[in-house]
Amino acid sequence: MAPSLVPVVHDASVAAAAPPAAVSPAPARRAYLDSLKVLLVAAVILGHAFITYGDVGTWKYNEPSTSDPFNVVAGLFVALGSLFAMGMFFLIAGMLTPGSLRRKGLVRFISDRMVRLGLPLAAYLLLIYPSLDWMSNGFDGSLLTTLSDRIPDLDPGPLWFVAALLLFSAVYAAYRAVRPLTDRPVTLRSVFLVALGAAIAVVTFAVRFPFPIDSRQFLVIHVWQWPQCIGLFALGILAAEHGWLDPVPERLRRSAGRWAIAGAAVMVAAFAASSESLDPFAGGWTWQAAVVAAAEGVIAVALAVWLLARFQARRRVAGPLAGAAGRAAFGAYVLQAPVLVALAVALRDVGIGPEVKFLIVAPLGIGLSFVLAWLLTLVPGVRRVL
Repeated sequence: MAPSLVPVVHDASVAAAAPPAAVSPAPARRAYLDSLKVLLVAAVILGHAFITYGDVGTWKYNEPSTSDPFNVVAGLFVALGSLFAMGMFFLIAGMLTPGSLRRKGLVRFISDRMVRLGLPLAAYLLLIYPSLDWMSNGFDGSLLTTLSDRIPDLDPGPLWFVAALLLFSAVYAAYRAVRPLTDRPVTLRSVFLVALGAAIAVVTFAVRFPFPIDSRQFLVIHVWQWPQCIGLFALGILAAEHGWLDPVPERLRRSAGRWAIAGAAVMVAAFAASSESLDPFAGGWTWQAAVVAAAEGVIAVALAVWLLARFQARRRVAGPLAGAAGRAAFGAYVLQAPVLVALAVALRDVGIGPEVKFLIVAPLGIGLSFVLAWLLTLVPGVRRVL
């Protein structure tokens, strides 16, 4: 599968629009966004644990199960998560971006993004992700040799999200430099959300002709997911600039929940009707690819709105533990791959089944990723990046 990455931007922004020249102090963190980020990052780590031990997807270390029930659960979780979870990261990042740009100005905003996003991305491309091959191969040979062998085939792993977000943020900042935000109010209408979902569906279907699901592009940047990512990033930006979705109106929450359930039901039914082969879902002129694109458009928008509403309703003031977890979310996302691979390698020769190993690695991977990330934020200078 794999999410400032949502967790990347630590300074939450005020959702209401303000004249672009206004300078305001950094607002208080929004507890519901912290909680939502923690859930999303934990779900991504869980998905990669499923890939480690399920007969689905590819990862730096695989020990696939032969249990059909386990593989069905793993496949559904990974498929649904990879198609819909990442858009939520972009939505939250979009909600935080305008306030950050307004407070910092163009130059400082870009330099800050280069530090917070560019440094982890470079570390992943050149060191962290390639070194996982050496780890998963039992530390065979020289680490330097492994790293040099991987340079022609750079892969950011789960940090493809960061590469895309860095690009999207730079484009938005450049756009606002040319066309500053005005204080003209814009009202959110349901027809806009319907149009956004339809646009995501149509563009997704078209993009997956040249770039089917799981196809490989330069830096493995998942172009096949970009329509959803761009659409929700734009929705988050508009929500922040015009005061939308904070809070989500109750009527909109109920409607979004119904549409999300309907879209998920259609998706599951399509998988069940075409269970012999999932290849037609990847893209091309097939009814399966059309259903996936249409359901993705519906669920991406509806589920995003519903989740925002649910987390807004649950808690608005963060406790110490929730606040610490929220601040550590991006670091946990960055650390998840080495943590999961290290745990899996440590259990490689233990005589238990992959399903049992999953039950050990998944919770440990989530917990250790967050704890280690939180500890790193206590190191002087590291907090600016993580």
